[in-house]
Amino acid sequence: MNIEFIDLTEVQKDVVHCYAHRTGNEKKSMEQRQKETLIEHTELCQQYYEKIVEHKQIQVVFEQFEKLYFSDMSREGIHFFETMRDNVITFHDIGKINPRFQEKNMGNYELKGKARPDNSVGSKHSILSSVLYLDYFLDRVSQIENLEERKSLRDLAYIHSFLIAKHHGALTDFQTYLDSFASLNDTEGTVLGWHAQQWLKKWKEENENQKVRKKVYLKKDKQEDMFERISGDDASRQVYLFGYTRLLFSLLVAVDYYATSDYMNGIKLKAFGQLDDISNIIQAYEKTGTQQSIREYEKTKYPQRRERLVKKKKADVINDLRTEMFLDAENTLKEHINDHIFYLEEPTGAGKSNTALNLSFQIIKKVKNINKIFYIYPFNTLVDQNIENLGKIFGNQKDIMNQIAVVNSLVPMKEEKDEYEDKTKKFYQKVLLDRQFLNYPIVLSTHVTWFKTLFGHEKEDVFAFHQLCNSVIVLDEIQSYKNALWSEIITFLKGYAKLLNMKIIIMSATLPNLEALTDDKEDAVNLIPQKESYFKHPVFAERVIPDYSLLKQKMTLEILCEHVQKQVLRKKKILIEFISKKSAEKFYGMLTDTEIDCETLFMSGDSSIWERQKIIEKLSKLKSVILVATQVIEAGVDIDMDIGYKDCSKLDSEEQFMGRINRSCKGEGIVYFFNLDSARMVYKDGDIRVDTEFTVMKTDMQEILRTKNFSDYYGEILEIERNNKKSENENNIVHFFKKEVGQLAYPKVSDKMHLIDEQREMMNVFLSRTLTLSATEKICGDEIWQEYESLLHDQGRDYSEQRVRLHEIKCKMKMFVYQIEKGNTFAWDEYEAIGDIYFIKDGDSYFENGVLNREKFGTGGEMFF
Repeated sequence: MNIEFIDLTEVQKDVVHCYAHRTGNEKKSMEQRQKETLIEHTELCQQYYEKIVEHKQIQVVFEQFEKLYFSDMSREGIHFFETMRDNVITFHDIGKINPRFQEKNMGNYELKGKARPDNSVGSKHSILSSVLYLDYFLDRVSQIENLEERKSLRDLAYIHSFLIAKHHGALTDFQTYLDSFASLNDTEGTVLGWHAQQWLKKWKEENENQKVRKKVYLKKDKQEDMFERISGDDASRQVYLFGYTRLLFSLLVAVDYYATSDYMNGIKLKAFGQLDDISNIIQAYEKTGTQQSIREYEKTKYPQRRERLVKKKKADVINDLRTEMFLDAENTLKEHINDHIFYLEEPTGAGKSNTALNLSFQIIKKVKNINKIFYIYPFNTLVDQNIENLGKIFGNQKDIMNQIAVVNSLVPMKEEKDEYEDKTKKFYQKVLLDRQFLNYPIVLSTHVTWFKTLFGHEKEDVFAFHQLCNSVIVLDEIQSYKNALWSEIITFLKGYAKLLNMKIIIMSATLPNLEALTDDKEDAVNLIPQKESYFKHPVFAERVIPDYSLLKQKMTLEILCEHVQKQVLRKKKILIEFISKKSAEKFYGMLTDTEIDCETLFMSGDSSIWERQKIIEKLSKLKSVILVATQVIEAGVDIDMDIGYKDCSKLDSEEQFMGRINRSCKGEGIVYFFNLDSARMVYKDGDIRVDTEFTVMKTDMQEILRTKNFSDYYGEILEIERNNKKSENENNIVHFFKKEVGQLAYPKVSDKMHLIDEQREMMNVFLSRTLTLSATEKICGDEIWQEYESLLHDQGRDYSEQRVRLHEIKCKMKMFVYQIEKGNTFAWDEYEAIGDIYFIKDGDSYFENGVLNREKFGTGGEMFF
């Protein structure tokens, strides 16, 4: 890729007198501190840009955008576009020629007497960089003969200038930025752009004796024409533009950070999170016992006739079925390796995680330029479970595990020691940079984190967007997303995948046919074409028998307790799931107050990682036990129980729950469904799957759950979703993509595409107590809180070290922090607060039988939130 950077001195000769950054002892005067020139910083940014583009193979994505978005543009026009694109990096800080910036921030008075912006702009530089970029390129665009190309390239010049203007903050609304260039008499909104252009006009007239050649402000009718051109009528085109702008913004912010860290701290980044050589990882993977067994089966048995598999005993055939699906998926992938979207639908307990791991390795092996893997899960528990599994698979080999990072709020930032062995300022700076920009070859994270990268408009949300280029994405349990977003999600995923050269594997036991929601039928492959033969096999379809007898009566906790007590006599492992945390806690208390001849355990979303690990360890050792849980048990908890009880909700959830029962196929599993709490009151996101007609309260849904015929179930739901998206209301999908995505309304897109709708106001309460982690290790809440307090108040600590250590301490704090609904009260003398976290010293008093008793927050002195 040939990158042609413009010489800044040809744009503004005064850049040679300007500085970009300063460093050194803060006690020294500003004049004494070491300074980096603006040209030096720009050249360093350009070098990092070239490195990332090369290492991450970004040129493939740039070429794809040109092909998809500029289908009819001439080679000359494309070349001009490429020059505009690459020189976003060149121009991003040119506004630092602002004399106010030089004097205030750099202690540089070389530009004394030069034109100075008014107080509206002050010492800002980003908005000045954007108008200088526009002034330079709009003049050159005007010389292009082809009218349509001239208009299109002018549109991109405005968009690029917008990214420059925002590179120190959030991505706001593009139209608001355009409106900011209106004169004081033309708009009631912000006019920062207008003030910036007035400075440029004055600067050029005074210093270069020439006028600004182009008016930046676009009148409303011209804006409307622009928006019609850039968005068009095709949702895919709208996604391409949206994705391209996020990519360029991400690259701009990354190189700016890297160059600044290089100068300020001496951090020279050499790797940018790509898999340079996966051969050692694949070699270690293929040496595992499971893989060797699969490869031997492939040579000697695959494929077996379905009739033969049906005749085998359940315990004998389950591994054969898993292997058949594994190899089916692998072979289908190889046949369609050039496609982008892959659906992996397997029954619960079929080994999806291992199949997906193999598929991701096969893609890396066979597809040029693919150099990164993301595994994205709905819950932190699944992330924890899978990083543990990867550790077992690879025998915790350091050279392999160093390439894998967990990115969530529960795990400390990855500290890979290289040239910065000691925990110095450089060490913490590199740890923070790697985390912010996901500079890891293999990343395990959650849907929430990933969605922020895809759609969030805050600066840190977009940091790592460029890491999605040329990557494999494994999406687990996509049906856990709220169904109101399915149409938007699949439209974005298809557009992003084609633009960014991503291979996306979407997997679940209950996978909606998202192809029904999109007009783009290309690049979608079902990896197991004969999935019905597996779902209907007795080992999966009959492993667990659903029992609906309890649905015939009005359920109470007392009736349920009596029924459970009878099952205890059978000396079995019993799992009971409630959809309401309050009901789960009450029932657990009821069982602990009852004489039952087995141990009773409790797990909820409040349970910390170590609490869950302790519970899972107990479950594996006990032959007779009761576990009371909330929905957290449905996925991400590797347990094998004999009998289940579940409060009915979504059919997807019922199937996930049944996957926790009789996983080993050594007996006959049974699940009793009951109806206690209203699913509609629990799931307040408008999900139609909790409507009675789609739950096991209806006999036709019971039949679907028995036969695993989820395509019929989703068929009705998807039809409703399709019709809803055509309605003339806020859900209209055409309006959303044309008016918000295509017109780069970043905050509106971010708001719509967030996953969690929390309608209750919650407060964070730190309940201090001493927890026993093991026979030799305890953790004291008071000490953790004091360390947190100390870190927050240590103003002398380096910023990067403080960020890293605060994340570490917050990971520990997760063991003590609980979310309580606002409006609760407790005594005045019990708490202190830091920010939005309330500290209670005597945390033990809020627990009964090891479980939080939320009712205790309704007593005590008056405290208003």
